[in-house]
Amino acid sequence: MQEHEVPLPRSEAAKSVLHNRVARHIRPETWSDIRRRQTLGPVTDLGGITDFKGKDPEPVRGEKGLPFLGESNTAIDKQNIDYLSPPATDNGVIPNLKWSFSLSKTRLLKGGWVREQVVTDLPVSKDVAAAEQRLAPYAIRQLHWHRVAEWAFVIKGTVRITGSDEDGKNYVGEASAGDLWSFPTGIPHSLQAGPEGAQYLLVFDDGNFDASGTTFMLDDWVAHTPRDVLAENFGWNQSAFDTVPAQDQYIFKTPEWPSLEEAKAVVEQNPAGEVESPYVYALSKQEPTQAPGGGGWVKITDYRQFPASPTLASAYVHVEKGGLRELHWHAGAEWGYIVKGKGRATAFAGGATARTFELQAGDSWVFPTNFGHYIQNVGDEPLEFIEIFRGSNFGDKIKFTDFSLTQWLSLTPPEVAAQSLNVSVSLIKELKKEKQVVVAARR
Repeated sequence: MQEHEVPLPRSEAAKSVLHNRVARHIRPETWSDIRRRQTLGPVTDLGGITDFKGKDPEPVRGEKGLPFLGESNTAIDKQNIDYLSPPATDNGVIPNLKWSFSLSKTRLLKGGWVREQVVTDLPVSKDVAAAEQRLAPYAIRQLHWHRVAEWAFVIKGTVRITGSDEDGKNYVGEASAGDLWSFPTGIPHSLQAGPEGAQYLLVFDDGNFDASGTTFMLDDWVAHTPRDVLAENFGWNQSAFDTVPAQDQYIFKTPEWPSLEEAKAVVEQNPAGEVESPYVYALSKQEPTQAPGGGGWVKITDYRQFPASPTLASAYVHVEKGGLRELHWHAGAEWGYIVKGKGRATAFAGGATARTFELQAGDSWVFPTNFGHYIQNVGDEPLEFIEIFRGSNFGDKIKFTDFSLTQWLSLTPPEVAAQSLNVSVSLIKELKKEKQVVVAARR
């Protein structure tokens, strides 16, 4: 194959050393090539978030840009300073990678609400859709099932779930704040909030969640089936269906719930017994793995810890103030959600292309497959977020994996790594050979 260089336009090539780089096929270099290689050199812009010193942010960074002449949505600008005043390390075009649930239309119901993020909201999120959902005390999310798998994280409150598998085995359990539940594709189930109500995050392993044929409601099906067929199927009088809601309720209020022991009687009385893999996983009781880098901890779950969730793997990450989820990448796409705190991330797409953005509670994001990235805590409190992974193909079993940049360099012959970065061998030898996961802030 003939090797060649792809030059940048002159206007771009003149900007900086970073922009002078060209995309090229891999080829051998001589020592004279390495010595002649341009270096980044000292920089005055270290890439931090632009400090406007209490004034409204403007599209200005250093000597570049100009203030607004017209009005701007200042509230949004303040939440997205890296969009308005990007660091010099950003380059090229990367599509929008984040979504705020505050921009989603909220469906208000008697007993709760729901708002979604689907592929039409965030086009890069083809593999994963999500929803925030709130239930009033004892409110019920209508009996239903999905074409896709459902994974959930309880933000606050308690949720009682029920489900039955294809073999007639059933399950009743409760998920409290910090816990998970998961229903594989096709499993019929229901959700009911406890006495304090509940809020939770739902995740589905298909970004096109609003497509027809994805969710199937009990009352909706009954309302659209001929009465004589219903009567024949259930062995009831046709008049028994007079009170079935004409429209699907989705969420509805109830005055109370039975005790957990009473609810579990339906399992005890079932000849087929309970499902082999419980649909609830007590993540709140899982011992966190302290990050070797000292800046936080992580809780990882996939089918090895939670067999009921074979198609979605997750990591719950806690980052202390100033800490950093280390530079890393994944063999598949990462979907994420900020539970609390404020973060900052840069997506590296290769080919001298990168984009930086800020994240706040209720924001979701996607790092496409193999994009290099980090998430840094830039707030005044601990940052906590969820990372979600789906297999390359719908229905694939998935295990949590990641690649650490630091670990890779430390496990490469130091002379090779040092020559690649044009740094001293001694610096490479200082790198930790264990994944740091989260790196503590440098004091």
